Order: sequence, then C-alpha cells, then structure tokens
Amino acid sequence: MELDKLKSTWDQSSTGEKNQNELLIMTKVENHPTIKKMKLKFFIEALLLIVFMAVYYDGFDGGTKPLWANLLLIGATSLYIFVRFIGWIILRNPINGDNLKQSLLNFQSKLKQITIAIVLTSFLFGCAVISFFSSSIYFTKGKYASIACMLLSLFLLVYLSSRNWSKRISKIKTNLKEFDV
Repeated sequence: MELDKLKSTWDQSSTGEKNQNELLIMTKVENHPTIKKMKLKFFIEALLLIVFMAVYYDGFDGGTKPLWANLLLIGATSLYIFVRFIGWIILRNPINGDNLKQSLLNFQSKLKQITIAIVLTSFLFGCAVISFFSSSIYFTKGKYASIACMLLSLFLLVYLSSRNWSKRISKIKTNLKEFDV
C-alpha cells in the first residue's frame, strides 16, 4: 500500500525543468560558491595590502627604517599579491584536459605548484613584516621573547595553511582514485 502511494506521489510531482540558459549559468565554474569566496578573499586581501603599502611609510615610520627593510616589505607584499592573483586565475579555470580524469590530474599538478608558491610567499611576507618592524629597535630580553613568539606564530600559521592546501589536494587524489575502480 505504501509503495503505491509513493509511486503516485512521484508521478504527480513536477520535474522542475530548467531552460538551457539557466543550466549554463548553473554549471559555469565562476558561479561556484568556493570560487566566489576565493575571489572575494583575494580582492579583500589585495585591497587591504595596497592600503597598507600606501600608508606604511608615514604611518609606521618607514623613513626611519633601513632601505633593505622597506624594499623587503614592498617586494614581499607585491609578490604575495601577485602569487595569489596567479593562483586565483589557475583555480578559476580547472578544466584543462581531454576528459575529466586528465583535467583532474592537470589541476592536481597545478594545485601542488600553487600551494608551494602560496606557502612560500606567505612565509616571506610574514618574515618581511617582522623584519620591517624590528629593524630599528633596541632589543631587550622581552623584545627577543616577543620576536620569538611572532616567529613561532608565523611558523604555525604557515603550517596550518600548508595543511589546508594538502587537504584540498588529497580530496582531488581521492576523486582520481575513484576513476581507477
């Protein structure tokens, strides 16, 4: 009796048809929520770093810091923004192959390269910020301890970032293994 009622309900339900344009919009990679979040994160990071670069010289006494500290900060910040922009472009276009398996293999390879670049530039940027702010101060035991805590925090954040990227890569590996079954 229950089965007949279930079949009847199924037959009476609407199919929820979509037209061709709606399907195209839904399947575009740019419309994926993760890609949208990454795009928003990239733009917010880039905007904040550009504002930081615009005000650091006056706001954080860049004129009193050594030239190498200023150049290191500017270079590391620019590289940080550039690598994330390249990563966003690569992640935005994951389809690159003759079939789905080949696309996933290519995407996994690119993701590994981007992961290395992002983790290294994050570490470089963190070191540049610490170097800039500590370049012209007189060190005491307490300040050495503060620098040690900052470096420890930097290593922890870089480790967590690399672990996060490793999880993303392992998800792709899992999907690739399903093709071999």
